[in-house]
Order: sequence, then C-alpha cells, then structure tokens
Amino acid sequence: MNIIECLNMTKLLSLIVALACCAVFLEEIDALDEAEKASNGNNCASASPEQVCIENDDLPVWWDYSIDNLFEDLFNCGEIVYHDTPVPVTEKDIEKVYQQFNELRDKYAKEVNLVPIQQPTPDNSFSLMTVPCEIKDAGGGKGKGLFASEMIKKGSLVMSLNAGNVGIFKDGATWRKFVATLPRETACNFIEWCWIQEIIPEEGNEDDIRNGLTIFCAFDESSLMNAADLGVHLGYGEEAN
Repeated sequence: MNIIECLNMTKLLSLIVALACCAVFLEEIDALDEAEKASNGNNCASASPEQVCIENDDLPVWWDYSIDNLFEDLFNCGEIVYHDTPVPVTEKDIEKVYQQFNELRDKYAKEVNLVPIQQPTPDNSFSLMTVPCEIKDAGGGKGKGLFASEMIKKGSLVMSLNAGNVGIFKDGATWRKFVATLPRETACNFIEWCWIQEIIPEEGNEDDIRNGLTIFCAFDESSLMNAADLGVHLGYGEEAN
C-alpha cells in the first residue's frame, strides 16, 4: 500500500517505517563517489575512525569505505538495528531519537552547512511533516514507526522538503566523514535515515544547490517514514499528498 492509498482511507492510519530502502541508497551513493574513491589509493585495515591509514597519505581508514563497510564493519550496525527477538520501543528510546536529531542538526550546521538549518522552537518544530504525527512502537518487533495522531483529510499536504530542516551533501567523501565521526548508534540510524535523489532543475531555480544528484537527510521524525516506492516527488517546491 502506498502513501496515497493510506491517506484515502477514512480511519486513522499509521505510516510505519520499514528498513528496506537502504540497499538502493547504498548503491547510488557509492556510484556518486566511485571516481573519487578510486583516486584515494588502497584501503588499510583498522577498526576505528580515530585510527589513521598511513599507507593512504594519512587519510582516515574510512575515507574510501563503501556504505556497507561503514554499516557492517566500522559500526557493526546490525547488532543495534536488527534483533532476533522483538524488542519493545520505550519512551526513552523515542526521546533518544529526538536527541539524535538535535545532535545531527548541530553537527551539520557546524561542519557542513551547505544549506541553512532551522533550529526548532516551542512554536515551530520545522518538521517536514505538515500533519500531526508521532513516533510510536510499530508492534510485532518492527521497531519505531511514524503514526498520524489525528484524521488526515484526503488530498492534504503531508510532507514538504522546504521546511528548513533537511541537510544535504553533494559528494560521498563529505557524507562518509560526517557518518564516520558520529557516535555509533547515531551513525547507524543516520545511514538508514538518508536518501539520495536526483533533483531536476525547475525554471527560476536553475542555480539551486539541491539540483542534480544529492544526498538528503531530514533531522526530524519524517526520517522514520519509508518513501522508497511511494511514487511521490519530494523535490524543492513539491508536495507529498
């Protein structure tokens, strides 16, 4: 069921996150920086981003890591993200997610800052979600999910990339450095929360930095919504209905 079908239903429905769209993202981001990685020399084995790869002109060990290397080898994210038995999501887990959003937002503003990031206020969360929603346990061992917290009128705008709360990266090296220098759990979530999208320039926005192949990550609860196959456009100025 896609998001349009969900929103056409007459009862309160949940938008449950799935940990499925990561594979496409991994392939595309690796393709984005394939040429740059090829010029960085051989990889050298190490277990920590703090260790330096001497054979690689003093570049960090993770400099030419693939996304799989980051996810599986550097951080061993499967141990955090996937569980053999269902693990209930607690209020503390949800609070931690919002703390991670704040950490990511601050780190992006300090280290990357390709686009301005709005800081949430009591009056405005600057969330991409334009309808009331909340993070809850999706049940059945599925982990955290995003749920509508009230009825949504058919045709309503539910999501917009123009909220001022979306970080972008234009090359894989910058993205890898950002990930590799995060705390382990935050890094594992961030890898799964990002997506890559090619934005087609629109008339009047030909110079927008988001044009072309771009890595996006929203620093809010919209990151828990899997929109891989929903057929909606999330470019600047566009809507998800």
